[in-house]
Amino acid sequence: MRRFTLLWAALGAMAFLGTASCSDDAEPAKTSFGGSGGSGGSGGSGGSGGVGGSTTGALCPTEVRFKPEAGMAVTSVEVAGEWNGFDTAKTTKLSGPDASGYYTGSVALTAGLWGYKLVVNGNNWILDPGQGYRKYVDGTENSGLRVRDCGLPILAASSTNVTRPSPGAGKFEAKVKVSAPVTGEKLDLGSLSAKLSHHGTVDDVAKSVTATESELGVSLGSLADGKYTLTLTLADAKGKVSEPLRLVFWVEAEKFEWSDALVYMIMTDRYNNGDPGNDGPKTSGVQDPRGDFQGGDLEGVRQKIADGTLDQLGVRAIWMTPFQQNPAGAFLASDNYHLVTGYHGYWPIKAREVDARLGGNAALKALVKEAHAHGIRILMDYVVNHVHEDHEYYKQHPEWFRTGCVCGTADCDWTEKRLECLFTPYLPDVNWTVPEAAEQLVADALWWMEEFDLDGLRVDAVKHVEDVAIRNVSTRLKEELEIAGTTYFQMGETAMGWSDCGVDCNKSQYGTISQYIGPFALDGQFDFVLYHGVPYRVFAYDEKGLLHADYWTQQSQLQYPAGSVMTPFIGSHDSPRFVTLATYRGQPGYDKGVPGNQWNDVAGAPPDAEPYERHALALSWLMGLPGAPLLYYGDEYGEWGGSDPGNRAFWRGDGALSASESAVLDRTRKLGAARKELVALRRGAYRSLHATETFLAFARETKDGKVAVVALSREAGPTTTEVTLPLTLPLANGTTLSDRLGGAPVTVSGGKLSISLPGRGAAVLAP
Repeated sequence: MRRFTLLWAALGAMAFLGTASCSDDAEPAKTSFGGSGGSGGSGGSGGSGGVGGSTTGALCPTEVRFKPEAGMAVTSVEVAGEWNGFDTAKTTKLSGPDASGYYTGSVALTAGLWGYKLVVNGNNWILDPGQGYRKYVDGTENSGLRVRDCGLPILAASSTNVTRPSPGAGKFEAKVKVSAPVTGEKLDLGSLSAKLSHHGTVDDVAKSVTATESELGVSLGSLADGKYTLTLTLADAKGKVSEPLRLVFWVEAEKFEWSDALVYMIMTDRYNNGDPGNDGPKTSGVQDPRGDFQGGDLEGVRQKIADGTLDQLGVRAIWMTPFQQNPAGAFLASDNYHLVTGYHGYWPIKAREVDARLGGNAALKALVKEAHAHGIRILMDYVVNHVHEDHEYYKQHPEWFRTGCVCGTADCDWTEKRLECLFTPYLPDVNWTVPEAAEQLVADALWWMEEFDLDGLRVDAVKHVEDVAIRNVSTRLKEELEIAGTTYFQMGETAMGWSDCGVDCNKSQYGTISQYIGPFALDGQFDFVLYHGVPYRVFAYDEKGLLHADYWTQQSQLQYPAGSVMTPFIGSHDSPRFVTLATYRGQPGYDKGVPGNQWNDVAGAPPDAEPYERHALALSWLMGLPGAPLLYYGDEYGEWGGSDPGNRAFWRGDGALSASESAVLDRTRKLGAARKELVALRRGAYRSLHATETFLAFARETKDGKVAVVALSREAGPTTTEVTLPLTLPLANGTTLSDRLGGAPVTVSGGKLSISLPGRGAAVLAP
């Protein structure tokens, strides 16, 4: 979050001219996901037991399963945990291996989260590679077993299915296994509760559920498009109610994948003022209005969803900066002079409350309802590294936080102290090794998803928290909310750099980002390596050519974990606006260091159309890439400004744009429409077709043979380039491709495409 902003201000021109733009962010973390886990010694001295608490105290049979990695020599496997004080004399031996290679065993535990380790071959204590949860016991990291309360009825989905043959004819079916309490009480089938929520309405659908002592059958029909949550509960004869089973599903013409998303990032306070009634007075002490609240709110975002502004851009997901309550008053900025407020949202003081200056809880619910009606997903920006010193948790539980050194000061290196240093003195650092703190923040994340019907998280400052934060939040959301097949996207921010020395010397950059992605972690991250390697170097500065862009784009497909959905970007709230970088590209009178200035001698408006042309070309590249590209608010028309706060100007609509800005907006709308229309642009593999210093053509090809071709020219004048197509690309001679950006159609002839482009032009070609 804030670290990346400071780099621009501190490094100035060197951030662009050096070989590693974020050198002090480049060192990889010391731990990693997956694998067999480090030994880490024993688990601890016993700990506090199952964090999370039991409501009945029933002992629940809990299975432990372990499958060794290939080549791992195993003679015995035991499990030791908090329940036996990690005592090797009291371990439970796992039997096996079975035909599938698993060792299994059972322990009896009350409900909660229990720390444990596997003991292999009598003395090798390891983390369980098949377990998502982690728990610290006496400062030692362990695997975590989350045990449900078996003293209550338990509901578990065994199958779910969604069909949608036509609009209004959606159908949802499910089978749910029912388990009576282990304490022997019979089930009260008449107590069944089945509530179906859809875009703010809640209906009782118990009549659509059949119930027996062992299974519930769900059949819902005539469903309109949109997002639904079916919540089921069942009580026993003594009135003890099961934990709710939430089955979240979408009814839509095409099942959504997160690679379909164009993610639009909004700094809510700077977007649109939809309700002046929640505007406050100017904050005392703030010297520059750019550091104060300016009136944007959640109602303003809702209005721009409702009027189709974001639909016109092809937006499928919105990431808004944090909307938790932030403090009153102003605090020192990084220059230790200017006072700024929490308008950006990254200084939370309440765990479960929407900032009143943004409209409060009701405004967020109204926004989500509107977004879902448009098929748009909403991502919460979740701050896991710190809170503001006025936060309720810091006041109630100071032992949950670290208040030691401030990052970047003497003996407090950003990398060496990345887990415990404070971003500023007034932002206490969350100590995720405290089990109670970890469980509370995980529970809070789940609460936000459920209470406001949100669709995922953008996780802030990932590499500054222990792995337990990422793993436990991710695993809990998947377990609770993805049962019916809806993916709650979890995207992370791990700010890294890029070095101009080939892929091998950037392995640590890729590795640090990748280590937080996986089945028990994030679905993807922002592609910082690509950002620092390509957009401003190629499209703003001409330091590198399109051959360079093609190479590093291909590396992004190769270096990150298979199945990840990465987010490429050309701008964000933590970097100077791309148009400003293109304005200050090193020509006489336009020093590259100026965009890094925050408060004085700041960047000015572009003097001519060229920066906008460069920006439009960069957008054409970005929105043709695999993953879920990010479009920072205002970049759709080429907003200008240097480092924070210059890059956070108030958004402007159609009527307030210059001719150059209107031209960029027109391009962005066409690109968004093309991405929305063409499945190949969203889900196809990247295939390089033709790359030179000034021309690039690449294809996106799906497994079922759908193809789109993106062509870019960096030449100032018109060009015609002949592109030879691979024999394996399914575009037969005679196939005519139309340009979704408005250019002339192109027909395949002799296995080639002859592509004509205007100066700094682009084309998106598809049958």
